[in-house]
Amino acid sequence: MQAPDPAPPAPPEPLAESAPQPADAPAPAARGAAAPPPRRWAVGLLSLLHAPVFAWAALALPFRPWTLFAVVTAALALLHAATAALSLAPHPLAPRAFRVTSFVSLGYLAFLSYGLLSSAVYVASLNRGLGAGIAAALLAVWGVVALLTLPFACWGVASTGGLPRLRRRSSPRAARATLAALSALAVLAALALLLRHRTAKADVLPVPGGAPSGTGAALREALSSFEALPAPPARAPSLMTTAPAACDAPPEPGRPTLVVTHLARGKEPERAAVATRCLQPPPGEDAAAALSAALADALRGSLKIDVVAAVQPLGSPGPGLVGLSLRPGLDGVCLAGRCLMPWQLIALDAFNTNAPLAGVPDFRFGVDLATLRRALGEPEPPGGAAGADERALRSGLLRIETLSYTVDSAGALHLLSRIGEPGVELTEATVQRAADAARRYILGAQRKDGMFRYIVDPFTGRASFDGFSIARQAGTTLALCELGAGAEGAPAPKELRTTVQRSLALLAKLERRAGDGGAVGALFYPADSRGTVANLNPTALSLVAFLSCRDALGEKREARAAHDPLIGRLARMVLATQRDDGGFAPQLDLARVAPVLGPTQLYEGGQSVLALSLLEDLAAREPGPELPPAAEVRAAVDRAMGYYANRYWDHFASDFVYMEENWHCLAARAALGRHRRDDYERFCLDYVAFKSRLVLDEESGVAPDLVGGYGFGNVLPPHNTATAGFGEALAAAMAVKAARGEDLGRERALMERVLRFLVRQQWSPATCFACSRDVVIEGGFSESMASPRIRIDYVQHAWAALGHGGRMLGLLPGQSAPQAGPL
Repeated sequence: MQAPDPAPPAPPEPLAESAPQPADAPAPAARGAAAPPPRRWAVGLLSLLHAPVFAWAALALPFRPWTLFAVVTAALALLHAATAALSLAPHPLAPRAFRVTSFVSLGYLAFLSYGLLSSAVYVASLNRGLGAGIAAALLAVWGVVALLTLPFACWGVASTGGLPRLRRRSSPRAARATLAALSALAVLAALALLLRHRTAKADVLPVPGGAPSGTGAALREALSSFEALPAPPARAPSLMTTAPAACDAPPEPGRPTLVVTHLARGKEPERAAVATRCLQPPPGEDAAAALSAALADALRGSLKIDVVAAVQPLGSPGPGLVGLSLRPGLDGVCLAGRCLMPWQLIALDAFNTNAPLAGVPDFRFGVDLATLRRALGEPEPPGGAAGADERALRSGLLRIETLSYTVDSAGALHLLSRIGEPGVELTEATVQRAADAARRYILGAQRKDGMFRYIVDPFTGRASFDGFSIARQAGTTLALCELGAGAEGAPAPKELRTTVQRSLALLAKLERRAGDGGAVGALFYPADSRGTVANLNPTALSLVAFLSCRDALGEKREARAAHDPLIGRLARMVLATQRDDGGFAPQLDLARVAPVLGPTQLYEGGQSVLALSLLEDLAAREPGPELPPAAEVRAAVDRAMGYYANRYWDHFASDFVYMEENWHCLAARAALGRHRRDDYERFCLDYVAFKSRLVLDEESGVAPDLVGGYGFGNVLPPHNTATAGFGEALAAAMAVKAARGEDLGRERALMERVLRFLVRQQWSPATCFACSRDVVIEGGFSESMASPRIRIDYVQHAWAALGHGGRMLGLLPGQSAPQAGPL
């Protein structure tokens, strides 16, 4: 009698079918089972998919070559490629390659987890508010990486022996059934995506000229009698109206629809009124002729024409994404023949009414359907505002795409896109005109006490000085002194000098002194506010403004030095906040003249380095008892530059992302003449290299009017301020690169895209057909092309980008950087 085996036979080695079988191995039939499925194909194909993904990540994600991330990621890509090749060959080493790649994937995930987690903690601790959002984004990236590595690694480790050698024999029939089910799901998903793509297409309507390319010419012909129309009264209103156009029927395929808004005679002879008409000539009739006939009762003034080019029932982008049902600034909406044009939705700020997170009311993007229905004249949404579901709110709504045109008072036809004019080219004339208009806007936004108007609605003219910010007041003053003065050697215009002097006087009144003999000063708003803890940000940027304006106005030395005692006190406040490592504490306790440590705010580090760099130059040129000694300031600047260049961003995520560090580039440019450091200049250039990847170009696949904007694609329009801020930093980086003798070809092309975007986004006579006549709007910049409000710092940053960028491109006279000294 034969003794039983002491242990069951070991299961076959995974992927053994990919290796040659011994001659004496029993056939599958002899074992009483069908041949196992060729898993080597599954492993090989999966590795074949992973290899290019990791190779792309290694080559494209870090903006600097040969980082540790790039090397490790490239190694993982090579292991996946080797596993794919050995598995598909087949080769006896395929199981071993699969196992090695699985363990390396686990190590890679651990490496990335530590790096991202440490970066998330660092960034969240470093910056209040925005830092937490960046940290959350880094953790989201971790989730994507885990999805690419963890399932593959667990499968590989388990199927090649496990950690203790625990293996399970799987059922071939179950494996085939699972594979068939996954394949069926993949096919269904592909079909659903294809169907979704087809239903997202709108139905095309006939347009004047037969096609959008011919619509402009057809409208010009219809407007041939424009000059013969009677002139409007002197105080004619703008074309602003939020009343929906009343059409005989909702726009539909086969029938043209035009909406025209114009000035008409009012009830009183000396007054004009705004009239809106929806023209829907029968199919086959000339829509342009209908427009010409409709203008018989119009007055000769601004004219707005919207040609409905396509229509579709309003759909839902997906769960939780109803706010993105309309494209910001491009789409209008209709309900039962009542239609609001895209520009009217912008005027209503309708693209910023959806609040998807109830606990975060300030987080808004996209449209709110209940608000849209009320704007279209429906007093109560179906089911009530509180109880209506998404399907009921979408019922009956139509999304319309329009071709947008405006006619100015001289009769010239302009094609618009959202609230911009895409036909404006980048030339010396257009840049100079844009810079002059921005200067006029800022000069017109100041009241007699020196405060600049903070926010204004361009359509209603409602203005507010609430939310006053010392830093933004100082930044606006800085732009006036850097860009508003006359040509080289010429005195600044009187109006500009008056504006600057008022602003500096306002800032000086906000000072509170401390220390022995009041040697330290900081700015507080309101000036009589209680508390002794001063924030660094407003004082540092105000110091920049006082230093920059000191020599910019072309005044006599006595007048230039009038604020030197104040400059000295503010400078001592900035110096008192500097830490031993060279960075800056965010606050100073004036009672003890001691720094208050904690997380810093955005911008204040770069603003502090800029302030001290300008101070170093002044203290060296004109030393005096009011100012700190030049040697002390120089040592502080050097410590700060060393910290921000080497320790500030010394963590894992610095190969991929930077925060808003524009002011460091401005500081590096200001220091070119007296205090250059290679590592600090390189910090600026690295930052701009990263940021340049977020500037949309022709290869980004975005709408043409978004090219040059700083953003993330078509879904959310680029913010003008973010684009302008990058333009400021890019202009400074160009000056730094020029001083280093490096080529500027790429930067010049990038700057041209940015400035072209900005000049097209500025409020102009063509785009201001519905602007308020009560305040200055032309020359301003809104938050974005879908959010209308103008804030003073939006204009300041855009003007700075136009001014400094235009100088670097040779489109504007003047120099933005001092004569560079030795590196």
